[in-house]
Amino acid sequence: MAFDFLKRGKIIGEPTAGSTGQPLFFDLPGGGRARVCTKRDSYPDGKEFVGVGVQPDMVARQSIAELRAGRDAVLQAALRELKASSAK
Repeated sequence: MAFDFLKRGKIIGEPTAGSTGQPLFFDLPGGGRARVCTKRDSYPDGKEFVGVGVQPDMVARQSIAELRAGRDAVLQAALRELKASSAK
């Protein structure tokens, strides 16, 4: 979130889940379980983070086929972007 807010560089990949990483788990009647967020985080300017996540500047997704083949589609997208920006 800080990297995004401070515009330290381009974010390439998939949106994050928007979780603070601090859930509260509890049992429900009938044997179920629930999880709720226990902390509200937002960007310094008030922009929501919880449930929204950090949105990339450029979406790049890893497929199962690429993973099985040993290819990293997100890394390749980032390298292409670096090459394109350095050529300018």
